[in-house]
Amino acid sequence: MQLSLCLARSPLEDVRDVLLAAFGPQRPKARMDPISQLVKSSISHRTLDAVSWAAFLRLQGAFRTWEDLAGAEPDQVLALIDDVTHAPDKARRLPIALRMIQDRIGWLSLSHLRNLTVEQARHELRALPGVGQKVAASVLNFSSLAMRDLVVDSHVHRTAQRLGLVGPGDPTHSYHALMALAPDAWTADDLFELHCLMKHGLGQMLCPHDAPKCGACPLKAQCRRVGLEGATVLPWRPRDG
Repeated sequence: MQLSLCLARSPLEDVRDVLLAAFGPQRPKARMDPISQLVKSSISHRTLDAVSWAAFLRLQGAFRTWEDLAGAEPDQVLALIDDVTHAPDKARRLPIALRMIQDRIGWLSLSHLRNLTVEQARHELRALPGVGQKVAASVLNFSSLAMRDLVVDSHVHRTAQRLGLVGPGDPTHSYHALMALAPDAWTADDLFELHCLMKHGLGQMLCPHDAPKCGACPLKAQCRRVGLEGATVLPWRPRDG
């Protein structure tokens, strides 16, 4: 008698496949160098994407090189990023973080991280001021390092909890739970795609913090709706145009 082994399928694969069918592929079109990604991600925390991108472009325009930003005074930086959330703290910490990299490596580069494990690289990044789990993962996954890490922002954290993929806890808890569910065969691009699908497609369009559009959600049959008791669930209407 022959025995067939049936390998359990991760629930994250089912979520990814449904969202892919609904929103299409979300592969990276371009990747910034790791230092540029660190600058961008460091000013993005709890800030709308459009606002943080505009602030990043102002920094790019004001400083000829990121080495110049490393030597800048906090007031110079603050004047350029004053509309991002917690701008004074970010303006103070960012040049310090860049100088710490220079002191450690000898020049301003993070290219050496690709020779480390994800855990080692994450540990090194999180030793920098202002760099938490999300910023570290953004540098490792979004940049040209293209390492196998998942960016868990507030949207990914919220939707993962509502779907029942992760239990109670903060985004760092959700990060570790989701990484444990990610199939070993998934690449950096696969994790990038999952982030985009759960953030932009699901989290921002259909499942915001308030008034989720449950009727329009392609995952409504699988969703456990965890934490929705206090939310206002509105009937879905198609957007104009």
